[in-house]
Amino acid sequence: MHNQNVIKIMSFLMIILIVSGTCVISVKSDITAVDEFLTNDQKYDNFSIDKLNDEIISHAEYEQVDELIITWPGGTFFEKYFLDIIRNSEDAVLVRINVGNLIFKNNLISKLNEEQIPLDNLTISISRRNSIWCRDYGPFFIEKNDELTIVDFNYLGIGRRIMDNLYPTLYGLKNNMEFDFWANFALCIQGGNYMSDGQGLAMLSADTLEEDNPKKTIEEMGEILKEYLGLNEVLFLESQADDGTGHIDMYSKLINENTVIVGQWDESDINFQILENNTQLLINNGYNVIRVPMLRDPDEDKDNIWTYTNSLIINGTNNKVVLVPQYNTTEDSLAISIYEQSMPDYEIIGINCNAIIDYLGAIHCTTMTRPLI
Repeated sequence: MHNQNVIKIMSFLMIILIVSGTCVISVKSDITAVDEFLTNDQKYDNFSIDKLNDEIISHAEYEQVDELIITWPGGTFFEKYFLDIIRNSEDAVLVRINVGNLIFKNNLISKLNEEQIPLDNLTISISRRNSIWCRDYGPFFIEKNDELTIVDFNYLGIGRRIMDNLYPTLYGLKNNMEFDFWANFALCIQGGNYMSDGQGLAMLSADTLEEDNPKKTIEEMGEILKEYLGLNEVLFLESQADDGTGHIDMYSKLINENTVIVGQWDESDINFQILENNTQLLINNGYNVIRVPMLRDPDEDKDNIWTYTNSLIINGTNNKVVLVPQYNTTEDSLAISIYEQSMPDYEIIGINCNAIIDYLGAIHCTTMTRPLI
């Protein structure tokens, strides 16, 4: 079995090298983890799920977490945005920051010191990525028989953003965690298009999943999700028409096992009826629905969607906070108030997202949390 898995890993690495010669440089800082796999028999040699005997849980975002993962955008104008996230989350939970190289690491430490952000609850890892969207390419964490385990679905398709796609497997290798990297060939899905209630039900936007997996039916994809993530039910919603990703986190937020925050458009917007339909579907399935405004960038040249549901819940080991997007508009305070009333046990903190939202994502898109088990 060990030799078979060595072949699998080596084959996958060969694909990486063939598709992109630059990846030889990209994986250099991570290759030691692969070396360890190739020379040691470890518990993740034989990953499998036996639905009859294994207890599998896909935890909800609002359950307790012990780590927040982000990727540092060294040398870009996103730095202030990410510093705000680090500043407002490091008191709640350990923050793991991926950086591309030692220069970026030293630069980040200097900026953290300048901003007087404590380093005590931060881990800075040299792990080069292709992009900052770690919610989408990060690990699908599950609990398998009381142990934290990783399912490594495909990110954007074979050969695209290879270092991002490889990240969950490398994370498992580096942290001595069991993982299923072969799930890469079972389904293409991004983490921003997945919400679990921690009770065996998950919600996704069907349109995006179908676009990413054109050879599979929606029923087949639902069964794959059930198999790998231990789900009993998958609820498919409709993507917005023009938010750039079609992900569920662009228009909804599951804040507890009974309640979903859903965006609400002006009746004149193309997405109005879509979200009204999604809201009714959720109500029909027994959920309480709270509405929050959906806006468009007033700059007509951009026409980007400003979403307040792309927030981050941190039920941390030290503190409980929710980071909510802000856009320097009058509706910001209303969004904060809605979260404060809906989640009274949490500190609600606004994060300016004007720079990042131009790239069709916000706080949830650029962060990943690891459940505490």
